[in-house]
Amino acid sequence: MAGLSVAEELNKLGLKVVIVEGEHYLGGHLIIDDTEIKDLGCGSEFIGKLSKEISDSVTVLTGVIFDGFLEDAVIGHSRDFSRLYTFNYKYLILAQGFREVPLIFPGNNTPRMITGLTMLKLTKWWGFKPRRVLVWGSDDWAVRVAMNLIQTGIEVYLGDNSVTIRSDLYRDRVDALGIKTFIGMNIVDAKDSSEGLRLVLENIRGKKAKRQRREEVVVDVLVSAVRVPVIDLPAQLNAPIVYAPEIGGLVPRRGFTGDLGLGNAYVIGDAGGLLPEHLIVRQARVTALSIGAMEDLVTKDAFDKELVDFKRDLVTTNSSYYNVILRFEQGLQGSGYYAEPNVVHAPMWATAGSIEDVENALKSANRQYLCFCEDVTLNDVLRSINVLMHGKEIKVRVLHGEEEEYKSLRLPGMERIKRVVGLGTGPCQGKLCLINTNLILSFIYQKKPSEFGLPRIRFPEASIPMATLAGGE
Repeated sequence: MAGLSVAEELNKLGLKVVIVEGEHYLGGHLIIDDTEIKDLGCGSEFIGKLSKEISDSVTVLTGVIFDGFLEDAVIGHSRDFSRLYTFNYKYLILAQGFREVPLIFPGNNTPRMITGLTMLKLTKWWGFKPRRVLVWGSDDWAVRVAMNLIQTGIEVYLGDNSVTIRSDLYRDRVDALGIKTFIGMNIVDAKDSSEGLRLVLENIRGKKAKRQRREEVVVDVLVSAVRVPVIDLPAQLNAPIVYAPEIGGLVPRRGFTGDLGLGNAYVIGDAGGLLPEHLIVRQARVTALSIGAMEDLVTKDAFDKELVDFKRDLVTTNSSYYNVILRFEQGLQGSGYYAEPNVVHAPMWATAGSIEDVENALKSANRQYLCFCEDVTLNDVLRSINVLMHGKEIKVRVLHGEEEEYKSLRLPGMERIKRVVGLGTGPCQGKLCLINTNLILSFIYQKKPSEFGLPRIRFPEASIPMATLAGGE
């Protein structure tokens, strides 16, 4: 949606626009979202209308994967591998949106766990209709996934190990629809059976736990609606990737216009930090006008007015997002330095909703898979850290008086861990495991994600046969 919105605005300014879309359809996740979205109406109807308007006025390449940057060339390829593309551009706008990631819990190597977008495609396009589904996650998107599934007649539960339902926009809808919730619960065990996936849930521990609660539920499908911004291409460009939990976790550092500070590259929409759809439309206009002002197609006053209005909307409707981007632009007290916080919650780690849950969660680390391509478990990663630290004991719970020593402890980075256990070396190239692993390790050891870092994300975005690189067959 962000890409279509900014393309529409740029086209109005008279600029030549090319949209590169890896799928064979436009619109991203909204193409299959039939719920009502603030200020936009029905999601699928809104995006369908916008897609048609755009397709009639700009160049659209569907089924083409933008692979990224190979030395001085910018390359893409068709999904059928028949064509290789090289791109020339004056401005590059990255609008890849979000990516749903697997949940981490004991027994998560089950075929019954799928993502929210996949579940909606299966039910609405292919007629798949399970009896009972647990949607895990409770932000705007997760609640809308649940609402969409209810429309098809499926019995839906909603779970999350957050203290409350995260979505401010749709929290009341959960109660109105009578959705049974497992909020403030951890998944502590899971087993496949002839009846379905049997999940054992316990409430989170510590001060946030109001009462002890343990429940079992059997579902046909566990839907992961936990999402993270897609940072692959900004990382390829060496844009700074920083941790901002208020807007989705690891995100590229940029300004209100989406400018990555690289001269001609921008990131907008959920790829730059999770943002409600109605604000993405406003953000797209700001980005387009900033480019228009540089090209003398609009006045600087017109751009400044739109930017001020956008910031005002953010302050009144999403102040946390506004504050994060302000810190990105100005840094700590105007110094330019961004103070990265510690990880206090990793939403994809369904077994540990609070720091008090960590020790108990680690008891089943050998059954919690982080990398499904290479069968790497959390236990494998923790053992690799022990090996790389030459057997030195690393405490999870630090006692009073040990804080300074622990802060100075330097743990091995993700690149070294990858080389030991093969994490992120499978077909998905780490798209489904690297961010999960970084945030979970940062949570366990109470370190900043930048201390672990990420392995170098390299070209290509998706695997390309050598024949295609040679010119196609």
